[in-house]
Amino acid sequence: MKRYLAIPGALLLIAAFIRATVNIEWDMTSFWLVAAGAVVVGVTVVWNWQQVVDWFRDPRGVFAVMTGISTAALVAVLVMLNILVWYNPWSVDLTASGRNQVTEETRQILARLEQPVSLRQFGRASADPRIEQLLRSFERESRRVRVEFADADREREQATRYGIIKLGTVVVISDDKFRKVEDPNEQALVTAILQVTSDEERVVCFATGHGERGVNDTGSNGLATLKATLEAANYRTQPFTLLEGDVPTECAAVVVAGPREPYSAQELARLTAYADTFGRLALLLEPDPAPGFGEWLKPRGIEPLAGGIVDASGAGRQVGGGPRTPLAVGYGDHPVTRGFNIASMYEGARPLQVIERPELGGRPTALAFTSDRSFATSATDAELAFDAQRDRRGPLTLAAATAVRGRRPEDEVRIAVFGDSDFVSNAFLRRQGNRDLFLRTLAWLLGEQEATIVAVSPRENRRLELTERTRVWMYLVNLGLLPLLPLAAGVIVFLRSRR
Repeated sequence: MKRYLAIPGALLLIAAFIRATVNIEWDMTSFWLVAAGAVVVGVTVVWNWQQVVDWFRDPRGVFAVMTGISTAALVAVLVMLNILVWYNPWSVDLTASGRNQVTEETRQILARLEQPVSLRQFGRASADPRIEQLLRSFERESRRVRVEFADADREREQATRYGIIKLGTVVVISDDKFRKVEDPNEQALVTAILQVTSDEERVVCFATGHGERGVNDTGSNGLATLKATLEAANYRTQPFTLLEGDVPTECAAVVVAGPREPYSAQELARLTAYADTFGRLALLLEPDPAPGFGEWLKPRGIEPLAGGIVDASGAGRQVGGGPRTPLAVGYGDHPVTRGFNIASMYEGARPLQVIERPELGGRPTALAFTSDRSFATSATDAELAFDAQRDRRGPLTLAAATAVRGRRPEDEVRIAVFGDSDFVSNAFLRRQGNRDLFLRTLAWLLGEQEATIVAVSPRENRRLELTERTRVWMYLVNLGLLPLLPLAAGVIVFLRSRR
């Protein structure tokens, strides 16, 4: 039995070398494993010294030792090669158009990365394998890029945190910043990587001074959760007031969230001056008696209507609300809502109406609709029965957006209007699709959906068209001729051995 004591020592040595190779460094644990293994092997050799000497004098022993050393060396080389390929993946794209590799511009951007980036795809089973190939190509170009896959059903906490509503979505993460890419392609992924690794923050300004919701308010009616969400998405929030002057020049977009008091003529003039010079504005309104900005919005193609929306379908009750809690169950065809199919939840919403204004160079679009069982009424909660003479039957518009010409023809003004501001409050932001809908709206206002960071030329996809005759020949060769070759080789060897 004492001769077999070397086996644990050899296993310790192997474990030490494997650990050091995988970690690409010799740490204290690896050194201790080597030391322990060497001690065990040394003790075994000393204890069995005479048998070791006799064994080496025997040619069979020398042959066994050399065979063992050769086998160990071969295994070590194979392990090292596999680990080397794992940490330095390499591939060759032989297509004429290079469609299976990233562009040179993308390589340069990935080579300049100075911090780790994770590309986490949700719903791997339902994802396009070409997307996985694209993600792996990013990983091959930079050791700072890591590809991960998460099951949206098993990782519900992560899916909720990142607002995942579509399988195949890729979340680009760096430190505590993230960007979501629902339709992954090379350009969108590179754009997201640049955004999460950039120190530049786009400023989203929130108006104050008229009872608007505050970004630092942690109560149920505040916007502290929205502020944290925007900061995680690499935006910086900044409160300001039109009472003191014009919109600050650093504001990339302006949000007016639930004002309770009307704006003065001077303040509206300042808002107009901002909007007409490449402005990006989100108005989150409330029902009467809150100001509706009707005179300001109507010339731009969106008209806030009187009253509040009542949902008689009972859908609001199923999600913890009431009749004054309408759900958006339908969405218009617009970049904000294209591909978005999850209900959003509102509380005490004002109905909107879009007005065609072709002379402004844009076309207002209804973003979100209630069900046909809803209606708009000015009645109190005690009189919520539908009255055909007084009320307006649904479906009703909950949100609308428009893009019109600014003061100069080359300026484009983008405006998004919601009939409610509760849906982004601390109490409602994480419910249903509220957070994702607002982030989509903000991305459209800022033009991020159309941002072009990398000019990716279309990749030619060459296909070999097979005729029916070619298919028949391929069938005969693959299933008829090729299987006969080993049999023919065997017959030839047999006949030659009989000679």
